[in-house]
Amino acid sequence: MSGELARDRGEHVRRTREAYDRLAPVWAATTDDGAYNGHLERPALRSLVPPDLRGSVVLDAGCGAGAQAEWLLDQGGEVVGVDLSPAMVEQARLRCAGRGRFLVADLAEPLPLGPASVDGITCSLTLHYLRDWTVALRSFARVLRPGGWVVLSLDHPFGPPLPGRQGGYFETELVSDTWRKADVEVTQHFWRRPLAATVDAFAEAGFAVDRVVEPQPSPEALRRFPVELGGLVGVPVFIVYRLRLRLPTG
Repeated sequence: MSGELARDRGEHVRRTREAYDRLAPVWAATTDDGAYNGHLERPALRSLVPPDLRGSVVLDAGCGAGAQAEWLLDQGGEVVGVDLSPAMVEQARLRCAGRGRFLVADLAEPLPLGPASVDGITCSLTLHYLRDWTVALRSFARVLRPGGWVVLSLDHPFGPPLPGRQGGYFETELVSDTWRKADVEVTQHFWRRPLAATVDAFAEAGFAVDRVVEPQPSPEALRRFPVELGGLVGVPVFIVYRLRLRLPTG
């Protein structure tokens, strides 16, 4: 990596960490029962996780304040959560009250876990903070046991363009969005890429796409959040993939 690219990546990591450190105290209260995370993306992601996790070790990559980790624990899983934000990791530890193991880690660096040490991985709206997915996806492949699975969500590549987007669909581009959660406002920066680039990255790491879910608001969610979700009926917003490691041939 050139010096300029390294500096750019370092600045991006710093901005992302600082934004989530600021959001950590209000994240659970504003997203657990929120329209987009709690009632659109998370139900779709969970629909692709095996229903009985008893005896399974699950990595929650990008665990945030621990909502997904807590749900996985409640399904019987043994959970390891990692996140770039120390403040989010502390919120996850508090939420899970002594259950699970939580570490500060950058997914752009090799995961501090042993090979073939987990049975499944969840990764909710996290990979788009990385321009290059090579290390993250290879780490996922390395730590998975045979027969393991990855369920990950991303912004939908066909979704409505953000205001600051300049490039065309086929470009991989750094875009930004400004969020307000309770009394905290942050501008987050993340990479959007075309569908082919996403699937190619999975394949290069040894994964095949097993299932895809493109979530839509449920009738209950629409009743509760008519303003936030009413305009999203028929509109792609998130996409959830279940990946499996390809079996060796020959």
